[in-house]
Amino acid sequence: MKKGKKRFLPAGVVTAIFAVVLISIFFSAPFAAAQEKLKQDTAKKEENRKEYEIGTMTVTAEKREEDIQDIPVSISALSDIEIEDAGIVDIEDLIYQIPNLHMVKTGSHNPYGSLFIRGLSTVINSTVGFYVDDVYYSGGSDTELFDVERIEVLRGPQGTLYGRNAEAGVINIVSKKPGNQWEGKASVSYGNFNTQNYNAGIGGPLFQNKLFFRVSGKYLRSNGYFDNKFNGNDECDDRDNFNNRTLLRWTPTDAWDITLSTEFQKYRDGNACFAPLEDVRHNPHDVNLDLEGSDDQDANGQALRVAYENEWFTLTSITSLRDWESEMNIDIDFSPIDYMRLKFFNASDTFGQEIRLASAKGSAPLQWLAGIYFFDEKIDAKNTYDYRQGYPAWGLPPFQDYQDSVTDTQGYAFFGQTTYTLFEKLDLTAGLRYDHETKDFEFDGHFDQDLSMFGMLPKTVKADEDYDSWLPKFAVDYSLTPHLMPYASVARGYTAGGFNTASPAVAGTSYDPEYSWNYEVGIKSAWLDRRLIFNLTAFYIDWQDQQVLQQLGPTQFAVKNAAESTSKGFEVELKARPATGLDFSAGFGYTNVEFDDYKDSIFDLDPTSPTYGQKIGDVDYSGKQNMFVPEYTYNLAALYRHMSGFLGRIELLGIGDSYYDLANTVKEDAYELVNARIGYEREHFEIYLWAKNLLDEGYATRAFDMGGYYVGRAGDPQTFGITLTGRF
Repeated sequence: MKKGKKRFLPAGVVTAIFAVVLISIFFSAPFAAAQEKLKQDTAKKEENRKEYEIGTMTVTAEKREEDIQDIPVSISALSDIEIEDAGIVDIEDLIYQIPNLHMVKTGSHNPYGSLFIRGLSTVINSTVGFYVDDVYYSGGSDTELFDVERIEVLRGPQGTLYGRNAEAGVINIVSKKPGNQWEGKASVSYGNFNTQNYNAGIGGPLFQNKLFFRVSGKYLRSNGYFDNKFNGNDECDDRDNFNNRTLLRWTPTDAWDITLSTEFQKYRDGNACFAPLEDVRHNPHDVNLDLEGSDDQDANGQALRVAYENEWFTLTSITSLRDWESEMNIDIDFSPIDYMRLKFFNASDTFGQEIRLASAKGSAPLQWLAGIYFFDEKIDAKNTYDYRQGYPAWGLPPFQDYQDSVTDTQGYAFFGQTTYTLFEKLDLTAGLRYDHETKDFEFDGHFDQDLSMFGMLPKTVKADEDYDSWLPKFAVDYSLTPHLMPYASVARGYTAGGFNTASPAVAGTSYDPEYSWNYEVGIKSAWLDRRLIFNLTAFYIDWQDQQVLQQLGPTQFAVKNAAESTSKGFEVELKARPATGLDFSAGFGYTNVEFDDYKDSIFDLDPTSPTYGQKIGDVDYSGKQNMFVPEYTYNLAALYRHMSGFLGRIELLGIGDSYYDLANTVKEDAYELVNARIGYEREHFEIYLWAKNLLDEGYATRAFDMGGYYVGRAGDPQTFGITLTGRF
């Protein structure tokens, strides 16, 4: 066979190919290096962006998991880290961090004080719904905080999802839950006034992926802030308090999540903190009382939360029991004269059952939630008024007045809320709740002796009432960009009616529900790659059939629907992270709430007068500011956390002018508090030095008329201390 010729590429072609290869090799190395550098630079930029970025927060205040910036509601939320950084240990600390949230403080744990949101509050039924892990607290909402995952505060009526107790808003406390890793924390704190605070919590898996357990507790001991000049006792408002919470969580499959929780509270507080208001201005923490009194609270609760989730829906059931009681002994004349004492016992037993069905998690255009709720509540109140000197002006000898009342309330509700998204930007929300309750009331008033010759007779009353209400809500929001969302909403608020219990003269007389319409517009936004969060809300509230407390005597009051008011204002909140480790936060709330129509009677409150307790005239309070509502609240804070572990935080908290009387003649001037904190943190160990009310600002938290003069309670003085924390 003839061999073929070998074929070679022409020399020119070979040269060209060789040249191309050389050029490729020459340029590929720097190109690859450039590509690698570009990737590194991009990764570094992303890392820096995330380092500066203020993280998102998922909340459940509207009974489903949502990003707080996507909810068309004025809502503030604090994470566990923010709670610790701000030194928040109880509800009083919390109120200073939330715009337009205020508390009228009457004692160490304020069992009968009031929470205000946007100026709304009532004296009998709470208008601020207080929840811990989906369980409503009908009493003792001024609790100490411990082992908390986050706190959520919603402003404005939340009746669609929460019902009658949320006309002003909702405070939602979420505790830490156990997971698949054992972790724990313990801290001890010591401060002036011999204040000792011990906290501990531990949780983890008993069986991996199936059964989990967590237990936590808190013990507080303090000598208190007040000195009794009557007997020289500087511990007349001492505190000895204990809190406990236990959770057992079971996840038999991926679809089921079942949690059984128990909680326990035992507060033993002194109760000597009121003095003439003029004395409070000059010597804030001096009292002069023949009886120092006490304020004891006990509570326990159990809750079973069952959640089932699949690809179509989520089913949740919450069953709860909570028993709370408070016994208060107080020198009600607030003087060294043994004239009058009060013993007040209040107990509430509440059973609640809620079942709700929600659409599955995801980005479907239609999101919905529907549910039913039932509760059974019994409130037992016993007042004993001890008139140690009688009524000399009337010739009455010393006597005791016993007033016992029992209110049984049963209620149920059907509720639903749905949101539909159009064009992936426009959300339309509508909600509705039907709320029904029945109240049965019994009252027994009698004396320890026969006073019929003075026209004072025993009294027994039985009564019942039914209340029904429809509570709608509408909202619209539009995502102009992924980080800019304006919204508007309108919602109806409702507080149930009830029966008077505080005076035999009016015992058993009923008062009607009160209603409000809340109109709200706002904007939620994030700027500069989420280095800046800015939210703004404006509101207008039309408050009808307002429940007001009218004074009939130094110890006699009656609730009636006597007023119409308007509340208007705004809230601004800002968070910024201008540099690594540096965080700024600020909040400002303005509220103007005044009576549109309110006329009342004036009674003689001087016990030495022959016309004591009698009506002496009428007055029109239209145009006056509602009592106890500060004109504004604000908070400013700066925190720097260095990579070495050192940190420092300073904050300024402000409360505007407020009035103690309906005529707006007795005022608490605006005041500011400065808090500071420095510390050192490592992975398993932390130490902090802290101070609250650093400049020892003097102010009063409450005052009321005693018939010609006012008595008041001073706010907390300068406190400071050290906290040591260990964790694993």
